[in-house]
Amino acid sequence: MDRIDFESGEWKESELSCAQAPCISNIRHRYDGLKRSPFDEAECGHHYARAMTSWGATLALTGFHYSDIAKSMEFKAQEGQFFWSNGYAYGQVKMKKSGSGWVAELTVLKGELQLRSFGLEEAVKVFPATIVIQEHQPWIVEI
Repeated sequence: MDRIDFESGEWKESELSCAQAPCISNIRHRYDGLKRSPFDEAECGHHYARAMTSWGATLALTGFHYSDIAKSMEFKAQEGQFFWSNGYAYGQVKMKKSGSGWVAELTVLKGELQLRSFGLEEAVKVFPATIVIQEHQPWIVEI
């Protein structure tokens, strides 16, 4: 596996939903522990590069984007539960379709999150003031 495998897989998966995107799992099967060590991928620089290229797959599959300047967080509009991390905090978001809109439950597992807006693709909810989400206090937003 090399960076090109991951980059092309990430590009393809950014166009699909999680359920339709098998590219990364197909790449990972090469390092299943039977044929090759799952902990050392020489083509990716042995250790560090694999973790960095794998993060790109997370971003491609979830559409996650965070701006600390704008205090905004965005995801692809798709049902499921996804991990996020912004450098100051990390957690998960659960999204589900509700009528003509979406319901998102955002949970901070570690740290503190400040938001002025939250979006799912083109649907963005802007808050009148910065909200602060504390650890383990789920926050629900309807968009």
